[in-house]
Amino acid sequence: MSAALLVRIGDEVVGRLWLDARKRFCFQYDEHWLERSRIPLSLSLPLRRAPYLDDESHPFFANLLPEEKIRAVIARNLGLSLHNDYGLLERIGGDCAGALSLLSESHPQKVEESFYRKVSRDELNSLLDELPKRPFLAGEKGMRLSLAGAQKKLPIYYDGEGYSLGYGIAPSNYIIKPAIETLDGTVENEAFCSALAKAVGLDVPFSFIHQHQGKKVFVIERYDRIPITGGIKRLHQEDFCQALQVPPEYKYEAEGGPSLATSFDLVRKVSSRSGKDLLSLLNWVIFIYLIGNSDAHGKNLSLLLLPSGPRLAPFYDLLSTRIYSHYGLTAQLAMKIGGESDPGVIRKEHWEKFATEVGIKPRLVLTQVVELAQRNQIARMQLFKGAFAPYRCDALCRMMELMAEQEEKAVRRLT
Repeated sequence: MSAALLVRIGDEVVGRLWLDARKRFCFQYDEHWLERSRIPLSLSLPLRRAPYLDDESHPFFANLLPEEKIRAVIARNLGLSLHNDYGLLERIGGDCAGALSLLSESHPQKVEESFYRKVSRDELNSLLDELPKRPFLAGEKGMRLSLAGAQKKLPIYYDGEGYSLGYGIAPSNYIIKPAIETLDGTVENEAFCSALAKAVGLDVPFSFIHQHQGKKVFVIERYDRIPITGGIKRLHQEDFCQALQVPPEYKYEAEGGPSLATSFDLVRKVSSRSGKDLLSLLNWVIFIYLIGNSDAHGKNLSLLLLPSGPRLAPFYDLLSTRIYSHYGLTAQLAMKIGGESDPGVIRKEHWEKFATEVGIKPRLVLTQVVELAQRNQIARMQLFKGAFAPYRCDALCRMMELMAEQEEKAVRRLT
């Protein structure tokens, strides 16, 4: 039987995770954590002494792991079953999203065994070339990285000048996302959408395009890391699927995952600054509609679980997916707006129905849609002619056309 895993937030043990005799997940809070802290591991796992059994605890931990092809490659490389969540957490759970790290109770990672190793730009290119065969560099001694999602990523430490790999429990502070091989211009796409989001007032992390010897990658700062004297502090966070106890395979609304109504309800109930966060979430919904992001699901939204209380995390994974319809990607929205998943037919009545569903005054929603569409139009033209002029490509041109169409529809149909 596998050894129990110590579940840690930062340097403190939160509890223990183990498998029972029937290979079911069991999690129990550490007594010292219960006495000293008010922060739960998850909003779906409130602080209590009794253990949380499989159906209660498994969704949270499963959502820490990569998905789809990346998961399959990692499992094969590590000699594990594809569906062995516990084994994967044991092998790659050293640096997860947020402040979490999972360490074997029988062989806990020592601080002195954690370190950074600088990598040159040439070596970084080589590491990125290896990702399809070795996602997260799984299997390399001392490398225990895990991030959720289906896209290839490399957690990295970036000091403003160069890059380093973290070993053991040394935290990363940036994420590198290479181009998606099957789609064109995804690096420029995500970089442009992130810059546009910041320009129109959404809370998004700092990001940039790194280019070396013809290879372009999207680099984004981790909002769940903050610099402190002598190092980096991890911030605890969880995505909406974790907070709502939804397994990752059901992240889409059509499969029972979070809807916009449940997402707004979650923020309204738990956020320590609910008024500000509800308006931010509204602007996110409008923005993903305007940029044509049809793949915005419950795992693309997160909460920071801080001592001062939960609050909405900055936005991430901002990508215009509708420009890839000729590749077979669906245009249907992952979360419906006013009961409608086809963005092309959304009109005033859908936005009004959406407003009623999420508990916001319809007039405010309609006003925000029009105002954000107008701000979007100005900001994207400035970016396209300015900072992104060196990165113009077919994908960016298609995005400009799609966004112009979305902005025009929004203003015409609502005014």
